[in-house]
Amino acid sequence: MEITAFWRDIIGLKETELLAEAVRYSEIRRLKKRSTVIRENERLTEIPFLVSGVVKSYCLGADGSERIFCFGYRPGEPVTSIYSLDKEITSICTIEVVNDAELLYIPLKELNRLVQSSVEAARIYEAMLSVSLYITVERDRALVSYTARQRYEWFTEFYPGLEELISKKDIASFLNMSSESLSRVRKIIKN
Repeated sequence: MEITAFWRDIIGLKETELLAEAVRYSEIRRLKKRSTVIRENERLTEIPFLVSGVVKSYCLGADGSERIFCFGYRPGEPVTSIYSLDKEITSICTIEVVNDAELLYIPLKELNRLVQSSVEAARIYEAMLSVSLYITVERDRALVSYTARQRYEWFTEFYPGLEELISKKDIASFLNMSSESLSRVRKIIKN
């Protein structure tokens, strides 16, 4: 995808000067499956956005296993936490490419400058924060309120088509259940 088309059609930038600035400082990189985008506690100097592919965010549990708490597969999603642009940020998780992906990168300082200088960019940033919060709250609600079967059904509805793109092990981790429990739930639903 062309960088201009990404900012205009996917992100929604319309202001001509703002669009030109975003394009000037951006680059698209192609990453292979299992590539690490950023590691937990690593300092962010640039913000990646998903153009295509699938990424997962995880922390390691006490037993060394991945505890997945987020997937990115919708074009335009920030591929990191963007809770603050005006100070030094460290990643709260490790982000890894699940399927080959294209990411658009823009330096953090340039993104911050664009958001600070443009009402349009500030509105888009605010909308991204709102979507991120909504996704987090929905997942938390599912994890604390739903049975294993309900969590799986919620996953398939909330993330349509994602199940075919990721491993069952990753789905189980995301839904806070064992792979065996996920297998049983899927078997019950099929019958």
